[in-house]
Amino acid sequence: MNNTTMQYFSNPVLPGDHPDPSVIRVGPDYYMVTSTFQYFPSVLIHHSRDLVHWKPIGHVITRRSQLDFMDIPDSHGAFAPDISYYAGKYWVVIPYFHGQPRCTNIVYTADRPEGPYSDGVVLNHHFIDPSIFNDDDGKRYLAFGGGWVHELAQDGSRLIGEARQVWSGTGGSTPEAPHIVKRNGWYYLLLAEGGTAFGHMETLARSRSVWGPYEASPSNPILSQQDSTKPLQKAGHGKLVEDPDGNWWMVHLGGRPLTPNGATPLGRETFLEPVRWTDDDWLEVGNEGAPLEWIEMPRKTALAAGSSAELTDDDPVDRFDGKELSSVWEWVRHPLENKFRLTAAGLEMDCAAYPLYVPGSTLLLTRRWEHFGFEAEACLNFAPQTLGEEAGLLLYRDMDGMLLASIRNGIGQTSGQKFDVSRSHEKQEHEGLYLQIDRSEKCFRTTLYQARLELPTGADIWLKTRLESTTGQLSFSYSIDGVHYEEIELLVPAAFLYPENYARYKCYTAPRVGIYAMGVKYQPEGKVLFKSFSYRGVDTANASSDLEETFE
Repeated sequence: MNNTTMQYFSNPVLPGDHPDPSVIRVGPDYYMVTSTFQYFPSVLIHHSRDLVHWKPIGHVITRRSQLDFMDIPDSHGAFAPDISYYAGKYWVVIPYFHGQPRCTNIVYTADRPEGPYSDGVVLNHHFIDPSIFNDDDGKRYLAFGGGWVHELAQDGSRLIGEARQVWSGTGGSTPEAPHIVKRNGWYYLLLAEGGTAFGHMETLARSRSVWGPYEASPSNPILSQQDSTKPLQKAGHGKLVEDPDGNWWMVHLGGRPLTPNGATPLGRETFLEPVRWTDDDWLEVGNEGAPLEWIEMPRKTALAAGSSAELTDDDPVDRFDGKELSSVWEWVRHPLENKFRLTAAGLEMDCAAYPLYVPGSTLLLTRRWEHFGFEAEACLNFAPQTLGEEAGLLLYRDMDGMLLASIRNGIGQTSGQKFDVSRSHEKQEHEGLYLQIDRSEKCFRTTLYQARLELPTGADIWLKTRLESTTGQLSFSYSIDGVHYEEIELLVPAAFLYPENYARYKCYTAPRVGIYAMGVKYQPEGKVLFKSFSYRGVDTANASSDLEETFE
């Protein structure tokens, strides 16, 4: 009997905000890094045994001393990283986009793929999207946007000689994300062109020398989506990897718009395509250069079963009972120092003061949306000390777009709210706990719902939000026992959180969901204990799935 199983997997393989993938294989293991921009810890690392099932295992940037995200605008920070393996170490080079002219490319190393990673070594100040190519003659090179190549010292400590622009692409805008591979004596240079939106594409050239001259592929672009009615769009920014059986694959970014040329609420995601080498040493990607909705992958049955079991987590509830936060969590920039801690009972945050609209330290803790429809719930125990303190659920795009569903201590001007002059004859100052839902857009916070909670201070409460994929509406509910829920009569269109609806800074990230705490400056700080947080997709039509069919 033939033990080969044909499996069909749906794209994307990493749904949600996972742009600019870079992948390597070390033995039977694959490791991938993606962009995280202003979020910390930064540059998320995933592990896989089959290129389809991925598990987050850590971050490259875990200390503020490695890279500082304070005072940088939204969608700046850690741009497209690259991971490579050389001399028994893992090398990740990160373009630090800080709003100044040019970009600072910094390399980090670790003995293990999950880290910890070293402090960074600055390599140059040039264009974005650096990557490292290790040639078979022992020489090393740094490639970066625009099709530039610069020799890299073997120890990675500096660049040697002068940079050369070896191939600038086919004429598309913003040639970036260069990756070099060598096969059969040919150096292949991949570039992303057209910008990271609907005109995105992947192009290819080759040369007998790393320095060129390069000849463009006759099939350029080798990957693009030219049919606006297809569900997979924005394909580009790819990197090649060879599996242990000699098959080649490409990981790349893409997006799934709700309508042709429309909004992509899940942002830029990671996709996988099969690669076929032709007899004349060129390559073909996907379905004649178009991204595939379904990937067919021949697999040994035992390996497939082992990989899936290893990387599957059936428990959607995070009880914050580990020594560290799960790798799915990332703060908005750096968290306030000494203002949160993991305890035996859960994640405790102080109700410390910070501005929502300034690029500084926060207590906004987020994870990615992974489905067009989802449900998220937090159980918290709120013990405030000062009027105006708040804690709860967060739906976040950037400083100019967020939704806060909170338990707050008191309402009125004393609690930090506006005074309504049209109701000057009414009492507007009230103590006690309130459930409040605010929409914050373009630095202006508007209360959509507010109700008194008959709940003693320090009692548990469950807050839940649900996004319906069919309507794009967010709903809310709460419970005082975790079983019976009170629906709130409020529906909020989620569209204002989509990346396309940015206000000031072009948004390269996607909406997130999470938890937060916030207090009042110069006042005593209360605490909130988050006992659990759960996330689950409720949109089965768009959730990633896989089918298996055996051929004998």
